[in-house]
Amino acid sequence: MTVPRDDLKRFYAACDPNKSLSGTDERYVPLDRARGSIGPSCVDLLEQTVLIAEESCQLFTGFPGTGKTTELRRLQQRLDEAKDLPTHVVYVDLEEYIDIFSPISITDVLRILAYCMDREATRMEGDDPDKKAGYLQRFIKFLERTEIELPKGEAGAFGAKLMLELKNSPDFSQRVEKALSGRFQLFVDEAKQSMTSSVVRLKSARGSQAQRIVVIADGLEKLRPRKEQEREAVTAGVELLFSTHAPLLRLPCHIIYTFPLWLRYRRPDLGATYDGEPLVLPMVKVAMPGGEEPVREGIACLTEVIGKRLDLESIFGAEPSRVLDPILLATGGYPRDLLRVVRNLLTSGGGFPVTSEQVERQIDRLAQDYAMALYGDEIDVLVEVAKTNAVPLDNDVEVARFIRLLDRWLVLAYRNGKEWYDLHPMARRDPRVQARLTKPSSTAPSGG
Repeated sequence: MTVPRDDLKRFYAACDPNKSLSGTDERYVPLDRARGSIGPSCVDLLEQTVLIAEESCQLFTGFPGTGKTTELRRLQQRLDEAKDLPTHVVYVDLEEYIDIFSPISITDVLRILAYCMDREATRMEGDDPDKKAGYLQRFIKFLERTEIELPKGEAGAFGAKLMLELKNSPDFSQRVEKALSGRFQLFVDEAKQSMTSSVVRLKSARGSQAQRIVVIADGLEKLRPRKEQEREAVTAGVELLFSTHAPLLRLPCHIIYTFPLWLRYRRPDLGATYDGEPLVLPMVKVAMPGGEEPVREGIACLTEVIGKRLDLESIFGAEPSRVLDPILLATGGYPRDLLRVVRNLLTSGGGFPVTSEQVERQIDRLAQDYAMALYGDEIDVLVEVAKTNAVPLDNDVEVARFIRLLDRWLVLAYRNGKEWYDLHPMARRDPRVQARLTKPSSTAPSGG
């Protein structure tokens, strides 16, 4: 069968694993039940807190490519359309303003939120934030009172390039951070005053259409070291932000932050600091612990995910499940990996509908990627997770290794009402892991 090139281009674009869906995208498939949620979903819980509290500060996380941003966009849509208490949502993608491979600080977050909230208020008032002085001009004047030499032209304009300079120039960013630390409380007070003013302005500009303001601060979950030797500096910055500086993350309105998944295991006490336990968006459950017993509901949901992005019959044949199901099981219910493999099949040049042999080659390719990400000294922890389906908590070394495995998706999180963990099927397939798992053991599986 020949698939027209224009169709392939459309299918390829629709399967981009790095692009989140908007709240109204027709490709969206509800996955809550397939994720193992018995009660309210993560988004339901976030919304419920917003509905009953005057102000709140909540945390939300999950693996990259599981749909966090899509779910937050849908939450924004639900809140914007709320009739009982009209709401205005300010959506901030912090990745636009930070280097995700560099240590984060509380001054970074407050500066960005004050800047974005001020611009949103200006837009709602009918003015152009690029032409009207606001928080950024106040921030520039603050820096002018320090020894910081601003990039040429910043002082005379409203600083349109300053935010990018702070993101892209580590040397300049470090000098600004040092200057702000010397006047930390004054900086915090000015940023908080600006955010409080923005909340008042938004409510005034929207009138009866915005009795409640909600800020969604997305992107912080992507913070990660570029090199292993930089891990401690990045993790220390994240811990300082979400633990020591947690009180400063509260705003005079509702706010939801995304945060790195690993922090939940390094700091299990986070729930006592925020309004509710940190919420984790789990994988789609396509198999029970150990991967041997398929879960049809999860397989059906992910088949629908692919079916809304391409024509199943033209790509996978008259019986799509025959060649698609092995991909769903091999990727462990991880949407990003699923889209990666399907995309690779579209460009593999093997003809359509794809064959089981083509699929197996792509699964082998995925297995090689995961094998290269696995270090020998981590196999003990992988084996323990495979046998217990739980987080290893015997000592700090094991916890640190578990966190690194999560960070490379070698361990995945699931839910059967309660959370449980299992190896990515490609990690389980690794010969080094298989050799250890097939050794006689007195430890019985306990997850699920």
